[in-house]
Amino acid sequence: MIASVTVVTADLDAAVSAYRDGVGLEPGSEQRTSGAPLPGLDGRRSVVLSGTGTGGVVHVVELPGARTPEPLTTLGWAAAEILVADADEATERARAAGLRVLAEPRPVGAGGGLRAVQVAGPAGEALYLTQVDRAPAGFILPRPRGPVGPVFIAVLAAGDLETARGALEARLPTRRVTDHPLPVRALNAQLGRPAGTLHRISTLQLPDRCAVEVDQYPVDDPAVRARRSPHDGGIVAVTLRGDGPGKTWTVPGAGGALMACA
Repeated sequence: MIASVTVVTADLDAAVSAYRDGVGLEPGSEQRTSGAPLPGLDGRRSVVLSGTGTGGVVHVVELPGARTPEPLTTLGWAAAEILVADADEATERARAAGLRVLAEPRPVGAGGGLRAVQVAGPAGEALYLTQVDRAPAGFILPRPRGPVGPVFIAVLAAGDLETARGALEARLPTRRVTDHPLPVRALNAQLGRPAGTLHRISTLQLPDRCAVEVDQYPVDDPAVRARRSPHDGGIVAVTLRGDGPGKTWTVPGAGGALMACA
């Protein structure tokens, strides 16, 4: 159901190279945007990158002068989770291409069926490169058809988890799977907190083996801030395919995060 994540960057060529060489996504031809979710993005240079199999793509849009925030410190869409066949090989590829590893690969979730690494994307977003051997209880997740698959989870950094999640559940065909405190290694490292610090995490299952994760951010932390404008680079919008509202809307309680339906 995730059709695309829209990433704003000051340097399209560098971002495309990072996603191609560091992640393994395949770029399409350069286009000019139309119908962009934010004002000021129409007519800009852009490229869509995709993995093997059906699912979400990364739509990178160039906006000269866009800032590059430190990953996982900004409210709004914080990360795209991309399916990989081997998280350890994905780590080596990312590191060889110069991407910064935020948290080394290790098992995540219940049941030991997932292994993931978190890296810094080229525009201030985080990228979770996740190997799915078997889905945890309650989830329906994709299996890889090649070394790198599609975007299958979007991660939302919320200042108010209850409000943001309630809006998603009211507008979208979701099923709540989790709501619990977890030590998010990459987030703790980025905020300079002890590795075992817990953060409330809630995940909503979407159709087509996709999901949205809503993370409660510590809004009292001076390192955390809301997006100020489209000139803050990173993920500005997530577009879903299928049922749901037919226009772009702002997710309340989540720092200006935009969601749309294709």
